[in-house]
Amino acid sequence: MIFFHQMEASIRQVSSGNFERHIMKDTVQPMKLHQRLAQAIVGHGVTHLYGLVGDANLFMVDSYVDAGLGRYVPCTHEANAVLAAIGFAQTTGRTGVATITHGPALTNVSTALAEAARGGIPLVLLCGDTPPGDLQHLQKIDQREVVAATGAVFVEMRRPETAIQDLDRAFRIAAHRRCPVVFNMRVDLQWATVPGGEKVTPVLDFATAPASGGALEEAAGMLASARRPLILAGRGAIGSEARSALLRLAARIEAPVATTLKAQGLFRGEPFDLGICGGLSHPTATEVIMQSDCIVAFGASLSKHTTEERAYTKGKRVVQVLPDVEENPRLDDPTLRLIGDIAGTADAITELLDMAEIPGSGACDADLAARLQGEAKNFVQLPAPSVTTNGTVDMVPALRRLHQALPQDRVLVADLGRFVTTVWRNMPVTRPQDLVYTSHFGAIGCAMGQAIGTATAIDDRPTVLVAGDGGFALSGLSELITAVQENVDLVAIICNDGSYGAEHVQFTNRKMKPGLSMIARIDFVAAATALGLNAIRVEDMQSLDAACAAIATRDRPMLIDLRLDPEKIEM
Repeated sequence: MIFFHQMEASIRQVSSGNFERHIMKDTVQPMKLHQRLAQAIVGHGVTHLYGLVGDANLFMVDSYVDAGLGRYVPCTHEANAVLAAIGFAQTTGRTGVATITHGPALTNVSTALAEAARGGIPLVLLCGDTPPGDLQHLQKIDQREVVAATGAVFVEMRRPETAIQDLDRAFRIAAHRRCPVVFNMRVDLQWATVPGGEKVTPVLDFATAPASGGALEEAAGMLASARRPLILAGRGAIGSEARSALLRLAARIEAPVATTLKAQGLFRGEPFDLGICGGLSHPTATEVIMQSDCIVAFGASLSKHTTEERAYTKGKRVVQVLPDVEENPRLDDPTLRLIGDIAGTADAITELLDMAEIPGSGACDADLAARLQGEAKNFVQLPAPSVTTNGTVDMVPALRRLHQALPQDRVLVADLGRFVTTVWRNMPVTRPQDLVYTSHFGAIGCAMGQAIGTATAIDDRPTVLVAGDGGFALSGLSELITAVQENVDLVAIICNDGSYGAEHVQFTNRKMKPGLSMIARIDFVAAATALGLNAIRVEDMQSLDAACAAIATRDRPMLIDLRLDPEKIEM
């Protein structure tokens, strides 16, 4: 792990402008295009490349690995390679990069690309393509059309002499539009001889000005007249400068603060932190949010999950501050929308309130602080377990115990399933960057791949994966091989209730037999042990204690098979 940490620092130095001098002495000499592409991605700051090789990307990857340009993480399935790049992007805040071959490799990653597109994840997928003249090639498809269906952007490598310019464009679009881009590399072009030494054009950050003018004054006016204002932060406001500016504004107007799920932990430790706004709100937060008369949301899309189907915003003035004008399907219509730098806009509103000598609202008082302290104490106390069938444990107390046994600083990657809201509520992270969200497209089975990306991107805290038995069987089991091969610090917790949970709920809610939703109990312990992990089955309190103890002494990836009663799990 130290080696890769040093390599990452070295490659970051490369991307700062010394690229051609740093990598190879003979870069000015002619070379094959696949070699030049391998070098060029490093110029865009790529330190981790996730992939699965085939004949259309094999030699590019070989050049990347052979020259020691960065860390290559081979995955067992193309979808998981792309998902790993998504996990890398969410954890690091940088563009994720993956590579696959053509045809069926591309169709295999359709769900992963849609996940990235729905989530606004910056991603570049280096994808091979068949020669245009080979009409009988077994793997030939119209790759542009496949990519279009996912919502990703398609960038063609037009000719050998434009390849680096085309690659620059792919990275630029991914970063600036926060979206996945498929860079389409025809295999017949990759053996063309090209001159070395062509400089890449690194993606530059755009400095956004704070919002200003009449709209800013109107927003300040709404806050000035509010008696119960609320400051809400989303994933677009998780930087340290934004956090400080939002807290200054909240203190100025005496307003409590809250976050969306994706910004969980941003205001941790603040006396008037309500926690998550939405369906995961605790009772005190729900009451305060419902009583608020003006909400200023910074970097939040205000999706139906945050607003509880608009129940939290109905009849209120809502100001939404976004860093750019990019659309996404989760955006809701506020009373007023401002576009500008998050920290700068918050400080500008504070300045206007100071100039007008507007008094604080008085919404934050000792009573609210005491109630929030009470909520925190209630969370620390373990709930009494309910009665479950033999060989199973109650999910909430079990997750809470595992939460306490795990290091406080860790990354949480939770798959989609009926268990997921319980996981988010009972295993909270301490900062937003440590929550990897996998449910943008509503697909189960996306978490293990993203956990691989997260666990290979960081080395100072563990990655905790929580998945259902159905989703993990779908696409997680085989990728345990990668976890062992890369020797990552991964703790995988499988919520094994022997069913597809959402379908089980639909059957039982209609008083129907849930037989079709049931699946065979999988022995994940035997499978994980055979692959080289430390694995423990939890089926009672004694085995739960053993699992908690094993977490503290782990020296390799580990898996906890949490046996649950399908009749005792709520969505």
